[in-house]
Amino acid sequence: MLLPQVEMMLPDIPREVDRAETDIDHDMLDRSRGWLVNHLDNLSGGIDSFFVDVFFDETLPQENVKGSLAKVSFYTRREIGDPVDYKFGASVRLVLPHTNERLNLLLESEDEQAREGDPLESIENPTYSAALRFIIRETEYWSTNIDAGVKWAVPPDPFVRIRARRLAYFDHWNMRITQTLSYFTSTGYGEDTSLVFDYPLSTERLLRLETKASYLLNDDFFELRYGLGSYRELSRKAAIAWVGQARGDTEYGATFDNYSAGFRYRRQVYKSWMFFEVAPGLEWSGDKNYETTPVIMFRLEAVMAN
Repeated sequence: MLLPQVEMMLPDIPREVDRAETDIDHDMLDRSRGWLVNHLDNLSGGIDSFFVDVFFDETLPQENVKGSLAKVSFYTRREIGDPVDYKFGASVRLVLPHTNERLNLLLESEDEQAREGDPLESIENPTYSAALRFIIRETEYWSTNIDAGVKWAVPPDPFVRIRARRLAYFDHWNMRITQTLSYFTSTGYGEDTSLVFDYPLSTERLLRLETKASYLLNDDFFELRYGLGSYRELSRKAAIAWVGQARGDTEYGATFDNYSAGFRYRRQVYKSWMFFEVAPGLEWSGDKNYETTPVIMFRLEAVMAN
């Protein structure tokens, strides 16, 4: 009589084991996903903090550095057949006291923003601006703020700008989408949309795909930019990148008339805040009948933060 009871009890044992294995599998999957998300975020963020030097553009995880920031850079650019181009740039972000870190004062040179889009491009007549930034929302995946300020020009050029950024993860890809709406008294209403996709090839290598479209209501066409980059960390103090870009617009249909490819080497030369960078490259522009034009850029940069 005992045998049937034992046989009836036996099927319950595997079910207990199955539930335990299921719980372990779920925990392992959650931990694996958490590691992957942190790995993607840390890798792409580390590459950005070393290469991408725009401190006030929320399309970049550089913004994750909290507190006040300051950057001063001196760079020179040489294009075959043209005179040497020398520029000085500065950017400052001050977190105002007693505002719960939600109100910042921004002082920046416009050429610093433009140069990151294409480090080999010549920036003519750089201008400076001052603005107050109010952080509307800032979480792990969302960031929204509004700026109000003025460009230092003759006459002065007041502006207002609202920006939203969203981070997302798809399998091994890390995506950042940024939407910006602005109004400048000199150019009117404008809009910018950018998408950045990062794919870690290893713990030292990162593949980046990016696209950006800018629109001015007064011009009534889009300016387009597509980019591809492969970044590699050589050591704790040095890194390299191979980058390529295509630029165009939709004024007469979607056309691209400017292409560039280059190499960037960046090295920490003094403590943790002084960097040197060299970026040789080639350009092909429709204005020059797509003739190959060698260019080279040198930059010395100081980055200071709390």
